[in-house]
Order: sequence, then structure tokens, then C-alpha cells
Amino acid sequence: MTTVQELIQLNNTKRSQLTRENLKYYEEMLLYIRFASGRSEQQTEELLLELLEHVLQAQQEGRTAAQVFGDEPKAYCEELIGEIPGETRKNQLLFSARITLLFLAVSSFFSGIAGAGMYYLFHIGSGQTNFHIGSALIVVSMDVLLLYLFIMTVLRWVKASTFKEAKPKKGLEVLQFAGISTLSVGLFVAVLIITPDLGPAASIPTLYLAGIGIVLYIISLLFKRREISR
Repeated sequence: MTTVQELIQLNNTKRSQLTRENLKYYEEMLLYIRFASGRSEQQTEELLLELLEHVLQAQQEGRTAAQVFGDEPKAYCEELIGEIPGETRKNQLLFSARITLLFLAVSSFFSGIAGAGMYYLFHIGSGQTNFHIGSALIVVSMDVLLLYLFIMTVLRWVKASTFKEAKPKKGLEVLQFAGISTLSVGLFVAVLIITPDLGPAASIPTLYLAGIGIVLYIISLLFKRREISR
């Protein structure tokens, strides 16, 4: 059975054969269908590859993607999405766990490197990271929640931008994304500032955070390997 990653790679390769007009039309469909949350990733990619094959066949016959799928691609995509079964709970949990571990790994690694670097190179801050266990658990939980809200917001924003005749200018899109990102960073910082000290106090060398980040990253790779092999 062809894996999800192999299907995506095959799609990317075959998509290069499309004309500019057909590529634009097909990629709008691809974004809209691929960003439909909660659907089976395997069957979504199989469907997208099947649609691509139809476009390539039509292109050889001198027809456009619009002639194949009609003038209402959004409605057609909604029908297709409705036929895709939902992703299994196991695969959803596996993907969510990997994204969470990757986020925590990157955050921990760069916090450790930046904090230790500032202390040992510029004598700013401390070589120890002090925290309260209860507060740390709250901050991590809230940060993970904010991460998923950020991801869902971006996905909805990208999906909403498809099939629009009057596309916003690139500069406006950059500003919109920058606004979403800035708000998200502000919320991350706010959680860190307003969370009170709860639970027993603890302290570890700041550089250890980088080591924790590496361990979490390795674990996330194991989760990714399981996703690829399914």
C-alpha cells in the first residue's frame, strides 16, 4: 500500500506537468480539500491524486480543469469532502502527539541555548532555570492549546482564501499572517507572565533544557516514523 508521504511526493511530481491555468485551478482544489480537518489523510491524498490524473488526461485532450470540474469548484470540493471518511482516532492522536512533542522540543531547545548563551557569553541572567512545577504544567498546557488554536486559525484562513476571484494582494496577505502570528506570540507571553507561582519550586541548569529538547525531538521522530509506515 502506498503511504501518505509517497502519495504527496507523487502528486508534487505529476503536478509539474500541468499548464499554468490548470495548475492554478487544481491547487485551489488541493488546498481546500487537504485542509478539511478530521478527514482520512490517506484517502484524501488518494482522492487528490485521482483528481490530478483526471486533469492531466483532460489536458492531453485539449480540455481545461474548469471544463472537467465545472464553474463551481468549491461546491464540488464540498461534495468530495463529504465522501471522505473521518480519520481514525488512533491516527489523530498520533499526529497530535507528534506536533505537540515537536513544539515542546523546539521551545525547550532554543530556550536552553538562548538562556545559556546569554549567561555564559554575556553574563546576563542565570545559569539556572527556576520554576514552580504546577505553574510549568499550566504554562505548557496553555501553550499547547494556543498552538492548536493558531494552527486551526491559519488553516481556516488559507482555506477561506481559496476560490476567490479577487485575490488579496501579497502584501495584504503578509500583513494578515503577521497579525495572526503577532497575536499568537503575545498570547504565549501573556500566559507566561500572568500564571501565578503554583506547586513545589524546582531548579535545573538552563543548558539542560536544550538536552530535554533534543530528547523530545527524537521521540517526535519516532512518532513520525510510525505515521509514515502506516
